Amino acid sequence: MRSTAILALLGLGLVASSPVFAIESFPGTNTGAISDAPSGSPSCGVNNLGPPRVVSFDVNGLVFPTVGISVSMNLVHSWRGDLVVKLAAPGGSPSKIIFSHTGSNVPNGCGHNGALNGLYTFEDTADRDWWGSAFPTIPEGSYRVSSPGGADPGGGAVLLNPDFRSLPPELANGTWTLTFWDAGDAGTGSVNAATLYIDQTDLIFRDGFQTATP
Repeated sequence: MRSTAILALLGLGLVASSPVFAIESFPGTNTGAISDAPSGSPSCGVNNLGPPRVVSFDVNGLVFPTVGISVSMNLVHSWRGDLVVKLAAPGGSPSKIIFSHTGSNVPNGCGHNGALNGLYTFEDTADRDWWGSAFPTIPEGSYRVSSPGGADPGGGAVLLNPDFRSLPPELANGTWTLTFWDAGDAGTGSVNAATLYIDQTDLIFRDGFQTATP
């Protein structure tokens, strides 16, 4: 089937390097305040999560298996070490921690006190290290996903795409979720907007046929 498509496109003189399917974007709903963790002892940590803020993405119209995933979020929070953020496909699986307990490698640590204020995108092609950006206010931009904190080791840059790659349309179409928990009782914040990006470009067209295999 793919070989036939290639010959047809070449016969029509179409530009081979142009991908046939664009990256689809899906806006999130149910944004808003992220509830604080319960007060008391411990004041921070993996066993002290507040009620979740669940942002949903209505994914529809996908016709090919997923190739790549990325997610952006407009976040405001006074203590980023409090936050635990997880992306999940329809039905809850597969799922991936985007970041958690940033700056802490112990269960009850409060983590890095940098503030979040802006648009943050998490994608495998990003150059920035989320844990390494230890500024008073974390700069907006693109970051790599990090392994969960709250344990040692934690916080290393990891890939997002392998967990979600090759999901067929019957599993990728549906309600995706991006869940936020607050793990500390000091900082406050909200998620003001979020967007899920799904690349379902047919692999044979990604690099002008250069990566195609028989």
